[in-house]
Amino acid sequence: MNRRQFIAAASSISLTAHLDKLAWATQSPSYTLLDIQRGPDRFQIDFSTPEGYRTAAWMLRDIRANRVGVPNIEMLQLAAWAQIVLAEHHAYTVFEVTSGLRTHHTNSIIEGAARHSRHLPDESGQFYAMDIKPIGVNIDQLAKTLQYPAFGGVGVYRSHVHFDIRDYATQWRSKK
Repeated sequence: MNRRQFIAAASSISLTAHLDKLAWATQSPSYTLLDIQRGPDRFQIDFSTPEGYRTAAWMLRDIRANRVGVPNIEMLQLAAWAQIVLAEHHAYTVFEVTSGLRTHHTNSIIEGAARHSRHLPDESGQFYAMDIKPIGVNIDQLAKTLQYPAFGGVGVYRSHVHFDIRDYATQWRSKK
């Protein structure tokens, strides 16, 4: 199954049904371990398990709206892959999540948020973007790592890196 087919299939299922499809996340190569924190909460997550996936979804929730969404598996795998690559280059990092899912209301009150943000859920509740702050690693180093696979969007901001899953590669640097 290619990336486009997976996204099309995944967008039509709910979180509960999506948990049954997690076997896809364990196919080779396997990048399913994430070390993330948000506020005082820090978890080392294996999102290939239903419990781990639910924990990842909770960590990436819209805090303002108290809503949990369906994180895209490829997005989680890209984050896990980036942590492995950085660790292999002697730069272990925990990712501090600054934003995952955003409801339309939350997105509308965030200054500079894109109207058609990849943080917004699609009709099945799935979202395709994360904003993360690497702890112990330079933001530019993380951005270069995330740009390497050459798919999706990577935005560099003063305090964090945005990355998302999309059909084409793009990158930008915020002036703020």
